[in-house]
Amino acid sequence: MTTHAAMSESTAGTGLDVRRADLLSALARALDYRAEPAIPHHGRVAALAAAVASRTHGAEPLEAFYAGLVHDIGLLDGQWDLAHPPNLTEQANRPVTRGHPLTGAQLLAGVPGMLPVAEAVLDHHEWADGHGYPRGKRVEEIRPAAQVLRFADTCDFVLREQGTPELLPLLDAVRTRTARQVAPDVAEAGAETLGRAGFYPRLLGAADVDRLVCETAEGLAAGEAVAGEAEMTGLLELFACLADVHASDRIGHSRRVANLTVMVAMALGLAPEDANRIKWAALVHDLGMITVPRTQLDDPRLFSEKELAQVRRQSARTEEFLGQVRGLEEVTRIAIACTEAFDGSGVPKGRSGYAIPLGARIIGVCETFDALTSHRPYRAARDVSLAVDILVRGSGSLFDPEVVSAAVPVFLISQPDERTTAWR
Repeated sequence: MTTHAAMSESTAGTGLDVRRADLLSALARALDYRAEPAIPHHGRVAALAAAVASRTHGAEPLEAFYAGLVHDIGLLDGQWDLAHPPNLTEQANRPVTRGHPLTGAQLLAGVPGMLPVAEAVLDHHEWADGHGYPRGKRVEEIRPAAQVLRFADTCDFVLREQGTPELLPLLDAVRTRTARQVAPDVAEAGAETLGRAGFYPRLLGAADVDRLVCETAEGLAAGEAVAGEAEMTGLLELFACLADVHASDRIGHSRRVANLTVMVAMALGLAPEDANRIKWAALVHDLGMITVPRTQLDDPRLFSEKELAQVRRQSARTEEFLGQVRGLEEVTRIAIACTEAFDGSGVPKGRSGYAIPLGARIIGVCETFDALTSHRPYRAARDVSLAVDILVRGSGSLFDPEVVSAAVPVFLISQPDERTTAWR
């Protein structure tokens, strides 16, 4: 017998007790993911931008910090390297680059409370002399936080291009690059920040940058909690978007699964707050998939044992990305357990039966249904009746029988063939 009522007690105090800075920092880590270790681009830009903003008239440090953490979210799906070729002229001429401030702003503007951040992201490639993009604005029209971001982003570009130069050569190079990009007071504040005793060395190592980001979050946003359910959902949808665009056939997958989990949770009689937590877990359940090469996910052949093992490790990678978000522990616990099987044959811990969180058992059924009724490179989408039959046959082995019984009527009235082709 399941113990649905116990879930409210186990999740009390989580959900909305989450810091906005922690979530955005986790999103930055996911955006910066590389197969090889690298200096975190978003983290370095965010920490530097916040420090420069504190010395710049009109620029809000917290806004600059948040915008820095997500400024290239419009690139998505590992296209960051494509947008940073050897020179700025070539960079500005690439369509994927010229469009990413607008794409990023559109994604962020849909999250309650994030409009100022969206506006800074929209302007972060504008130049003071009017030769930036996407709108060719001049310095007096550009949001101050965006000017600070422009300086920090260019500084990061120089560091990646030149490695770890001495401070004076770095300052000379950055001054030359930013002369047309930012107002003189921003350039001066940037130089003063880089020259501050002990600051520049902290931008050079990945661990140092991570610590600097954490310190900046503590200093600027210690009391900044997520404002409510709508903002929490909006922020976690950004994670879902990042995960889903990583494979060509998964657009909208996490959001569809999240919507299905809410309906199944209601069918099971769960409280609204519990349904919300399951929905949030569903939005991030596939985040670890960004660590699996896209070429592998798009390959029409079936996975080899080695490739399958890598996919099965994705839940552990999800935990790595979200593990530092205080207050999100229960959501993360549900998300990483959705690949467990009712009979104990699943991953990552081989838990069975009611030892698997109820929310994870619900996501497991909903995720499987959406996967079955979606096109995959190695097979066509199954129709609803066949997908339901597969779930019923797996009831008691792979899936919780009670969840399957509640889910089947929900799935029979769903429209899985209506696949979204864009996130918004």
